[in-house]
Amino acid sequence: MNKNIPRIYMQDSFNINNIYVLSESNVHYIQKVLRMKIQDTLEIFNDTNYIFLAQIIYISKKKIEIKIIENKLKNIESPIHIHLGQVISTNEKMDFTIQKSTEMGINIVTPLFFKNSYFQKKNINISKKIQRWKKIAISACQQCNRNILPKIKNPTDIFSWCKNNKYNDIKIVFHPKSILTIHHLIKPIKYIRIIIGSERGFSADEIQKIIKYGFISMRLGPRILRTETASIAAITALQTKFGDF
Repeated sequence: MNKNIPRIYMQDSFNINNIYVLSESNVHYIQKVLRMKIQDTLEIFNDTNYIFLAQIIYISKKKIEIKIIENKLKNIESPIHIHLGQVISTNEKMDFTIQKSTEMGINIVTPLFFKNSYFQKKNINISKKIQRWKKIAISACQQCNRNILPKIKNPTDIFSWCKNNKYNDIKIVFHPKSILTIHHLIKPIKYIRIIIGSERGFSADEIQKIIKYGFISMRLGPRILRTETASIAAITALQTKFGDF
């Protein structure tokens, strides 16, 4: 399939020769942004390892119909499964983290906060935040040709998240004062769970508490990184050593 064909995300299950109606947001994108016409082709992904080639067969001001003409298996998921626990940062930084971590193959993102933190005290609209982050992830998948959407979990208290972790993941908390680095990890590794702090970082007590829940403290080098840089650097290092970079 031509990589230059525009891509959109749809939640449907598709069958060859069937006709489907696009959502309002996709109608706007195709008409106003892409300015596509009848008989133009689209590539569609639907959170599976298949992509679908579709032809536009009907366009009106508020409605677009497409016909599926081809499907193809296309699995470009990383061999390692990374679950990012990201302490919630400012809007722009959190958006950046979601976008770039999606492009780099993250599988799950759980936004984390501390009890009585700014995020919790301000009574922020959680569902609105999650919808925004999911849209950012979809857009990132659309751009980078990824077909599986990362799961964006509900924000949760950081220590509850650490405590409730019952899987056999390798668990890492990144901290600039740690001695160990990713180079100390030995292959093979399949499932990895990582924690990245906010702008203020972690206190010594917080790090010790996280370590008690089975997390290994590691550093990403001698320099102190911004939170949005740290998450991308960590994912890059893990994908380079254990994944498909």
